[in-house]
Parts: sequence; structure tokens; C-alpha cells
Amino acid sequence: MAQRIIALEIDGDFVRAAVAERAWNSFVLAGVYEQQRTTAETDLSPALERLIGQTGHPNIVISSLPGEFVARRLLELPFHDRRKLQQVVPFALEEHLPFPVDEAVVAFARVGREGENTLVMTAYARKEDVQRHLDTLASVGLDPKTVTLGSLALASLLVRLRNGDHRSHLLINLDHNSTSLVLLDSAGAPRAMRTVGGETVGHNGAIVNSARQMLLAHAQDGVDTDLVLTGSNNMTARARAQFAEGLAIPVRDAADFNLLPLFGAVPADVGRYSTCLAMLLGEIPTRPVEMLNFRQAEFAFHGRTSDLAPLRLTSILAVGVFVFALLHFIFGISVSLHRLEGLNRQLAEAAAPAVGNIPAAQVPIALHSGIADMRKQLRLLGATQGQNSPLDTLLFVSRALAPGLPVEMTDLTFGDSGLILTGQAGSFAVVDQVKVALTRSGHFANIEVTDAKASSESGKVDFRLTATVPESGTGAE
Repeated sequence: MAQRIIALEIDGDFVRAAVAERAWNSFVLAGVYEQQRTTAETDLSPALERLIGQTGHPNIVISSLPGEFVARRLLELPFHDRRKLQQVVPFALEEHLPFPVDEAVVAFARVGREGENTLVMTAYARKEDVQRHLDTLASVGLDPKTVTLGSLALASLLVRLRNGDHRSHLLINLDHNSTSLVLLDSAGAPRAMRTVGGETVGHNGAIVNSARQMLLAHAQDGVDTDLVLTGSNNMTARARAQFAEGLAIPVRDAADFNLLPLFGAVPADVGRYSTCLAMLLGEIPTRPVEMLNFRQAEFAFHGRTSDLAPLRLTSILAVGVFVFALLHFIFGISVSLHRLEGLNRQLAEAAAPAVGNIPAAQVPIALHSGIADMRKQLRLLGATQGQNSPLDTLLFVSRALAPGLPVEMTDLTFGDSGLILTGQAGSFAVVDQVKVALTRSGHFANIEVTDAKASSESGKVDFRLTATVPESGTGAE
């Protein structure tokens, strides 16, 4: 199901609209409409109701704030990131505002580049004017997703339609209550914007003077300028003649540009509805225009756009990317498993001379156990690092016992648990002397006599003594 998008412009007592239908693979102009407030009506609500009766209730609403309520300024800032711009723009405008920034709604749009800098068209309006505009639309059940500036949207439309033309353009939109002027440079960036009050050029020559001043102040050397007339009052022969004579530049109108590739249809009176058509570019599927939007802060849009059909292509692409990522993940696991199998096979082959033909998964455990056994054997043979060997320990024992001491050692065992010494002594007192002698030597600790008893056959005392030997080597002196 397609989405119905309506772009609304309020011009004095007139309400105009352009309606487009957007599907996942198309964007087509459905029609243009206009209603006027009658003398018996106190506001625009009845005209808006009649207009919605013609167009049907939309899924998405775009509207424009009248230009006379909006002040504009072109800024050049040293970064392009939108989040940074949102933080900086209000402070950059503060010194230019005729009222406190807290009383204004600030909006901006990136309109071009100047070297490494970004050209930003900023606009600010009083909160009360924005609220009044939203209340007018809400009276007929409309909640606009975007509230923009029509003249800037119109400039974006002209840039899209130039098709590579590198001339500069002066855009003049003549409406009933005001006239907007926008000067675009040869790159398509707006260099100056102005709104002039007055109903027609014939009644107010100030418009021609403002256009002349704008051209003199911002003209590019060696670049020709064309004048493009749009708006509800642009088709009078007198207006065209007065501008052509007063500004001495070629005059064109919106009908001279081909709208068919953008909208799939062209209305009969392009100039009259050009602002509404321009606002539709913010929702066009292909390269949508970055629209200046006053729906900020407390005026932020929280509604819904009803239909998800335009997201169908995005969803299909997202599913495709997910499937591709899943296949890539599975392929990666398969490759890793194959490499692991090869490494295990090579490990088993390399370890076979030492541990025999055993499963690859058991090779690390077998190697670890074999290395531990070898270290134990080397330790018992005296090939240790930083530890006392059995020979060293035997030497320490013999030197600790005084010559002539009536003691005979029958066995000396040196293992992981320490030293175990068994023997025969002349008496229990001699056993105590052996313990004291080993303690004084400084080579042993935790000396314990675990067993001592008199032998009925020899008349001597059989004893068993344990001790620990410190791991940091202390050589015999």
C-alpha cells in the first residue's frame, strides 16, 4: 500500500497543496489543489477542510511557515557532522537574534561546501508563530512531520532541475502577501535570501530594487545570472517585463524546467504550485533533499506515518545483508574447524615419538605429564636449577653430625615431601642430639622425630626423622 504525502503552503487567504503517492519503487505526483478563504470565514480552517476533502487524509504532512515570520542567516562552520551543528548553530545565532534564543525555534539545513567548511542556512522564528501555525493545521486533524521554509525548499528544487547548468540563478517567488528572493551561486548554494512585503511588482517597485541590490552585493565575477519567476503572481506579462527591464537579465519561469523525471507528471500551472512541489523533495525516495525543519525541541514531531510500505526495499536489503553475513560466519567456522583439524593432526604426528600413537585431543595432557615426570627424575639426579640435589643434602647431613657421635644411618630418602632419615642411635639422648645438630646446620627446617624405639636385639634405639629442605640452594661451606 502506497503512502499519501501532502505538501501545504499558506499564502494569505489561499491554501495550496501538492499530493504525491510513494510506494517502495515509485514516487508519483497525484495532483495539485487550491482553496481560498471566503469573506464569511474568520480563519483558514474551513478552506483547509475543503482541501482535505479533495485530497483525502494524508499519511505524511509537510507544511511551510510564511516567509515573513522567519529570519535567515547563512553561516560557514568548520565541520559537517549534523550532531555538532545542532549543538553549535543556536549559539552562533544568539548574537544576531533580536530576541532571546529561548523564545525562538532555530532550524538549519546544510546547503553546500566552502573548502573544508560547511555552508549552513539557518532560520529562526518566534515560538508563538510556530505554535499558531501548528494549531491551525491541528484544527483539521493535521500534524505535519516537517514545517519548513518554502523559499529554501524552492531553491533546492531549482538546484535539482538545473541538470549541471553552472550559471547562477536569482529565484523570485511572487505570492499574494510577500515575495521571497533567493540568489543561488554557480554551485547551487544559496548566497542570499530576503523576503519583501507587498502584493505585486506593479504596486511595489521595492522588489525590483531589492533584487538589484542582491545581485550587486553577491554577484560572481564572470558568471551569468538567470532570473526564475515562480509563485501565484508570476505569470503576468507586466511582472516579467518589469523584471527583465529593471534587472537586464534573462527571465525564465518554472515551466521551463522538466519536472517529469522527478514526479512522473507535470501540473498545468507549475509556477503557482512550485513551492508545494519543492517541499515534496524531502520525501522523495531517491536522494531526498535535507529540509530545514522547525519541528524542534518542544515542537518535535511524535506522530506516525502510518504505512511501512516504503521501507519494504530497505527491509529486503537488510534481510539480504543478514543472510550474507550468516553465510560468511558459517563459512568462517568451517574454515577454522578445518585448520584446527590439520593442526591437531600435525601435533599428533610430532608428539608420537614421545607419547606414542594416541588421540590428538590427549596429546597436550600426555606431554604435560611426561614433562613433569622427567623434571622429577632430573631433580633426583641433581640436575636442578636453584634447588639442593640429593648429593648436596647427604653432604649437609654428614657435616651436621659431629664425628664420634654414636649414630648409624641406615636409609636416607629424598623426595617431593622432603627428607626422610632412618637409623640407629646409642640412646634416646643421641637421637635428640641428631635433631639439634640438623637444626643448627641451617640447611633443614620442620625437623620431626616421627618414630623412636629401643631394639631388644641390638640394645640401640631405632629412629625415623623427617625434615624439609629449602628450595633456594645453600651450598656446603
